[in-house]
Amino acid sequence: MSNPFSRSRRFAIAFVALALCAILFHNQIAEALVLRGDDYLYRGDTVSALERYNRALHIAPSSQVAADRFVFVSLQRNTRTSLRTAVQVATHYLSARPHDSVLLTDRALCYLHEKRYARAELDFERAARASETPDAYVFAGWAAEHMGRKNAARVLWEKALSVRRNYRPALIALAEHAR
Repeated sequence: MSNPFSRSRRFAIAFVALALCAILFHNQIAEALVLRGDDYLYRGDTVSALERYNRALHIAPSSQVAADRFVFVSLQRNTRTSLRTAVQVATHYLSARPHDSVLLTDRALCYLHEKRYARAELDFERAARASETPDAYVFAGWAAEHMGRKNAARVLWEKALSVRRNYRPALIALAEHAR
């Protein structure tokens, strides 16, 4: 057994090793792609950043960070296509993790930009219940207000105050829309 492995055997061993590494370290590879996307984003290259976040999602579909960054950067681009894609990515992620308040909030913000206030209100309410943060209740209230549902908006702003007393955005909203 002192003879070296043949060239084809060495390639086969290398291929198997790489395949095993890809399987075992897919989360770390996705994290590296997210970091690379952040680097592109820092430089102002949103297209390349979105490409890296998308690759990370293909490798690790359960990566909240990759999904959040993809949706948020798409939201910032604020085109019809980017918003539609952001909603699709968030919906796909939320199909497996329906109570993730970060992605619910991101998707709700996309709905707000699209002026789909009923869907935005639902997502903000779900995010508020999942995270118990007053800001999501306030945003849900504003979405309800845009639909002309003044009583629902008031109830949501009051829920924000029940989560955090003297929360200024909720107090301001209630003061501006006094009965």
